Amino acid sequence: QRTQRANRTVIKQGHSMQPKPSHDEAARQDFVYDLREFLTDKVYSRITPYYRTRVVPGFEKVHGRKPADKKEVRDVMLADQGYQSWSLLQRLSQQMMFTSVIDTVERTLPDLVEQSKKNLTLGSLRLDETVEIPKYLTAYDIHQQPGGYHSEHTEDDLAAGAIYDATLPIYSRGAMGHENDLLAQTIVKYVNEYIADLRPKKILDLGCAIGNSTLPLARIFPEAEVFGIDVAAPCLRYAHARANALGVNVSFSQQNAEKTRFLDHSFDLIVSCLLLHETSHSAVPNIIRECSRILRPGGWMVHLDVYQFNQETLTPLEDFLRDWEVFNNNENFSGALREMDLQGIFERAGFAEDTIRFTTAQADVEHTEGYEGDYYFHLPVYVAQKELVQ
Repeated sequence: QRTQRANRTVIKQGHSMQPKPSHDEAARQDFVYDLREFLTDKVYSRITPYYRTRVVPGFEKVHGRKPADKKEVRDVMLADQGYQSWSLLQRLSQQMMFTSVIDTVERTLPDLVEQSKKNLTLGSLRLDETVEIPKYLTAYDIHQQPGGYHSEHTEDDLAAGAIYDATLPIYSRGAMGHENDLLAQTIVKYVNEYIADLRPKKILDLGCAIGNSTLPLARIFPEAEVFGIDVAAPCLRYAHARANALGVNVSFSQQNAEKTRFLDHSFDLIVSCLLLHETSHSAVPNIIRECSRILRPGGWMVHLDVYQFNQETLTPLEDFLRDWEVFNNNENFSGALREMDLQGIFERAGFAEDTIRFTTAQADVEHTEGYEGDYYFHLPVYVAQKELVQ
C-alpha cells in the first residue's frame, strides 16, 4: 500500500524524463511525503491555538500585555520547546526530501542525460557560458536543495532539474498536479478572467527552471511563440528534454531576467512564478525595468509570488509564521520583498498606475489525487500593463 501511494505521488508524472525510483527509494520518498503531510496538516494547524493557550499567557504574566509585533512573537516562540520541535522537524523534512530524491537521480543520471539528447524535434535550447550566476543564487542553497539549481558536476548535467521535478510532488503533497504546473495554470486562469481580449503572439516566462511554468502557456495559447529563460543550465537542459517528452514547442535560453538579449517591445505577455523573491533589492527593479523594455505598449506582466507584508489584517503571530521560510528554508530575500515599494518600482518602470494590482488568483487543485471534491486556495499575483503612450 505504501509503495502504491509513492508511485501515485512521485512516479506518475506523465513524461518519460521523470527519474523513476526503485522500490526502496519510493518507500523512502513516501515516508517523507507522509511526514511532511503530518507536520503541515496535523501539527501546523495546532500552532495558533497552542500559542493562544500556552505561549501568550506566559508573556502576559511577565509584560502585562500580549506580544505586539512579530519580533516579540519570534522571541517567545524560539524559546518554546513545542514550537522548536515542529520547526526543527519541518526543516529536517525538507532536507530528507532532497536526499531521498537525490539517490534516485544519481542512480539514473547517465540514462537521463542520454535520453535528454534524443528526439529533440520541438523548440530549441540555447545555452550561454558567459552568463554569470548572480550572487543571490550562489550565496546559499535556495530551498536547501544541495548545490542549488545551477550547479553542474558532469558533462551535460541536468541533475538539478530532475531533482526539482521529482521533489515538487513531495513538497506540495501532490497539489501541483501531475506535471507540477499548478502555478502556471493559476496565472493562465487569472489572465483569461481579468485581462480582457488578450491574444498574445509572444510570451516570455522569466526564471522558467524546468519549464513546468512555461508549457501550460504554450498549450493554452497555441498560436503564440513561447520563450522560457533561466540562468541555470542544468534546469534548462532538463526543461528542453521534458518539453519534448510532453510534446510542447518552447524556446529555452540561458539568460538573466535582469538584462536579456530580447529586442525592445518583443512580448505581449511576460510572466514569472516565484522568481522575484529569490533575487535581491537591486535585482527586482532591474527585472521590472527589463519587463517594461521588452513588453510592447499595452502588454502585460503577471508575477506570481509571495504575499506582501503590508496587510493590516495580519496578526503578529501570522506575520511571524509567514517568515518561517525566510529563516529556516534559505528564502533569505522573501521577507525583504514583502516590504519593498513595488507600486513605486512598477510606476517608475513605465507601467500604467491604474493597471497595477497586487491581488490574488485562485489556484484550483480539484484534479489532483489526494484531494476530494473541489479544493482551491489563493496565491498572490503582481500585475501591471505597459503604458500605451511611448
